[in-house]
Amino acid sequence: MKPILLIHGYSSEGADKPAPDIYKGFIRELRDMFGAHNVTELDLSRWISLNDGICIDDVSFAMDRALKTEFPHLLAGGFNVVIHSTGALVVRNWIKKFSPMPSPIINLVHLAGANFGSGLAHIGQGQIARWGKELLAGTGCGYRILDELEFGSWKTLDLHLHFLNDGTRMYEDYQVQEFCIIGSQVPKAMRVAPIRYVREDSSDSTVRVSGSNLNFNYISVKPTPAAYSLTQAKLAEVVDKRMEGKVVSDNYYRLEREVVTEARDTPKIPFTIPYEIAHSGDDMGIVTGEKHRAQLLRLVRMALETDPDVPGAYANVEKEFAQAQSVVFDTIARRRGLLSGWNLHSQYEGHAQWIFRIRDQEGRPVEHFDIYMNSKGKKNDVTVPNMIEHRHSNRHDKGTMVFYLRTQAFSKRRKKNPWKELLDDVLPLDLEITGEEPLSDDIEYVPLRVCMSPERLRRQLKSFQTTIVDVVLLRLPSAKVFNITPAP
Repeated sequence: MKPILLIHGYSSEGADKPAPDIYKGFIRELRDMFGAHNVTELDLSRWISLNDGICIDDVSFAMDRALKTEFPHLLAGGFNVVIHSTGALVVRNWIKKFSPMPSPIINLVHLAGANFGSGLAHIGQGQIARWGKELLAGTGCGYRILDELEFGSWKTLDLHLHFLNDGTRMYEDYQVQEFCIIGSQVPKAMRVAPIRYVREDSSDSTVRVSGSNLNFNYISVKPTPAAYSLTQAKLAEVVDKRMEGKVVSDNYYRLEREVVTEARDTPKIPFTIPYEIAHSGDDMGIVTGEKHRAQLLRLVRMALETDPDVPGAYANVEKEFAQAQSVVFDTIARRRGLLSGWNLHSQYEGHAQWIFRIRDQEGRPVEHFDIYMNSKGKKNDVTVPNMIEHRHSNRHDKGTMVFYLRTQAFSKRRKKNPWKELLDDVLPLDLEITGEEPLSDDIEYVPLRVCMSPERLRRQLKSFQTTIVDVVLLRLPSAKVFNITPAP
């Protein structure tokens, strides 16, 4: 077994907690699992997440310096990495900024990786949270790192999109095999907490399942030549129609790029949801919890033993992970749904994240915008607007809206498959985005309207996955902003 480097998550280090105390029995479990003589080296990282002036770039740079100065043999001989939570951003950022191709990292195992953020991030930035950290723990709250952990962080979105591009793909170019494991359970003590993010359905009490899965989808929407050629009078007419609630043309924008999981020419990243696992805690915690350890360690072992030189081994693990998840959901389906008022089945119903990033043609954020989803149906019809359970506007990166949708419904009446995919019956949707420049009457945004068929919605939105939609909303100045007249 190649050396294994463990990288912890946000706030795990506290003020002065030594590395062995962060990982607790997980260290012994890894040695027991492979045999102490087979684990050639087990390295424990300890990085600072609670200093307000430190950002993920600083941590990744420090990681690179530590590897080069103290552990160059890891870079030369290759190693495996197991992360927890925010450790995902640290190591992925290191790969993007510092790793050669192929990378010395062989297998990268995400345990509840906070890849697309955590709802607790912007709560942690609040004044009460800051005072609590300072008074009780003697630390800051890690303000800059929390910025990157907030839903819809542009820095984080760009980090993951880097690995979709030709020449910088994680599997083909860096040759890193990634694995995603995250629970969907809330510890009993947190089920009455007055904070939605610690008791959300389809989350582990800190990270949404869909926000951890690296099998994400990407859509790019850009203006057409017809939008650029709009006269001032015609643009005013189009804007007036939108303000009056009338339908505007769908000829002004087009789908520029679509990268969806099912259509990729690369293996899917092995992903699974183990049984009754939460983000942290000595009972259910994915790293330190004692409950259901055998199933979790079996998944970790399967990932770490995946040999990149064996054809088909990585794809086989993806199938094994999917089968393991199927067994878990069959087990959950047989259990009673209500436990002291807690709906266990709802906790496991699939959700999806839909992230919209709205920029103008120069890449600047459109700070004032509305997203309207028009899907007409009867009371009990399945529509995207009825699936939305939460929305969040990123406070730091304006021009971003994150929607959280319930995409599955559990029903014991469905004997064959009680986990019904709501998108199977979804109605068509008109997606409308309207921008505004409140400081000038001489600037207008061309209103966007995209017609989405049920087939298109099912292709782009998936249970337990995130979909990123990058929209370029065309910003047009009036003729008064710059005009040319012949000299008299």
